[in-house]
Amino acid sequence: MKKLKRLFLFAGFDKDNIVDDTVVYYVNALSKFGDVVFVMDNDLPKNQLEKISKMPHVLYANGMRHGEYDFGSYKRAYLWAKQNKILDDYDWLYLVNDSVYGPLWDLTNVLDNLENSDADLVGMTANCDKCTPEHVQSWFVGCAHKVFASDFFDKFMCKITRIPNKTALVLKYEVGLSWMIVRRGFKMKTLVNAKDNNIYQEPCSILVKGVPFVKKNGAANLRKLYFLNPHIEDDVYLDYMVAHMQRHNVKLQDILRNVYDLRLFGIPLLRVSVKGSSGAYKVYLFNCIPILKITK
Repeated sequence: MKKLKRLFLFAGFDKDNIVDDTVVYYVNALSKFGDVVFVMDNDLPKNQLEKISKMPHVLYANGMRHGEYDFGSYKRAYLWAKQNKILDDYDWLYLVNDSVYGPLWDLTNVLDNLENSDADLVGMTANCDKCTPEHVQSWFVGCAHKVFASDFFDKFMCKITRIPNKTALVLKYEVGLSWMIVRRGFKMKTLVNAKDNNIYQEPCSILVKGVPFVKKNGAANLRKLYFLNPHIEDDVYLDYMVAHMQRHNVKLQDILRNVYDLRLFGIPLLRVSVKGSSGAYKVYLFNCIPILKITK
């Protein structure tokens, strides 16, 4: 069976003009599945940009303030790929951005699920409301070659411009991208449909549906980070998440500072956590069921 070739166009932004560890982790995870073109809407110092540019399978990395939000970064990444005549080399083109934590686990099954369907427009989550039709949310959207190689897709990408109003931007570009494709007869598939999408209010709800991401804007609703433990394959990623949340002043009821695990043959049996602010010890069975609390 032919191995599919993927190109990921990655859009990022950071209020402090840095490439955060969560972004480095995400791009590195994507680079295991395809090539990456990386554009941040920031004037990045050289030492920050090099965190990405020196990674394997990163074809191009740029950090320059343009004020056109994620779709402006998508446009710049797409134009670079077009000008360098590499688009025809790929079976799938993905638009992804840094508005999520993750991936919390390996993407192999996720991508296989999407790409082996009969759809040519795919993504993690769909959304709609009273004013907008169902569409793929643009933080992770994929297009098959027959879509992204079309004239209509090229025209759409090349005409992206700055829209200060976020609602208008979502309607024209996020919703507009999906419906430009769907109305031409292409099928759409997402892992989570619009009815079940509660990504901001209940950010963990989509994890059980197979989506290995948590929306950063929903982080304040995580309540307790230990609920994520069964879903995170790489223990160090929790540290990256906590550092990012603290930098953005996200108030959580329980941030795990020090964690100690007891495992038998690799199976998690007990987890002991020490909460930095109170010094309280908490013990969890199988890393997620609270069974004991010790306070000073």
